[in-house]
Amino acid sequence: MNKKLLTIIAIIIICGTGLYFWWFSDSKVVTRSTESLIECFQKEPGDGRFGGAITTSTFRDILDDEVTLTINRADIPYASELGTTLIKAELVQMHSGLVNSPAIVTITDKQITINDITNDTANVTLNFQIKSPQVKLDHKINSILIYQKIDGDWKISQATITE
Repeated sequence: MNKKLLTIIAIIIICGTGLYFWWFSDSKVVTRSTESLIECFQKEPGDGRFGGAITTSTFRDILDDEVTLTINRADIPYASELGTTLIKAELVQMHSGLVNSPAIVTITDKQITINDITNDTANVTLNFQIKSPQVKLDHKINSILIYQKIDGDWKISQATITE
């Protein structure tokens, strides 16, 4: 075989292997999961019930079975009505209600920062602006997400919404 051809094949294999390990690195998987989480809360005008069911399914799959959400904010009036700690079933039910409502929800100014990945735990800061004119919602959300690697999948085990 030609040396040029072997060199090109070797370069393609090396680049492909590097790309594979980069794409499936823990930080990239956690980042993609966090982006999927944000996408679960966006609602376009034409989104129907089927689309809502898919996003609720995606939302459910991102969460660990033992997930808890803690809300540490006094400036969101309805947060106090929810209680300070919510579990997976409550979160999925609330998400389903959100995506089946007629309200349009937009997410802007998203910032995802992976603070630390140690062993099977990732600490992520997620900040974004959430808006929905129909329900007079316009809040800057600051949150800390704790991911656990469970059976090879990164799942959110704890989320805290802070001021």
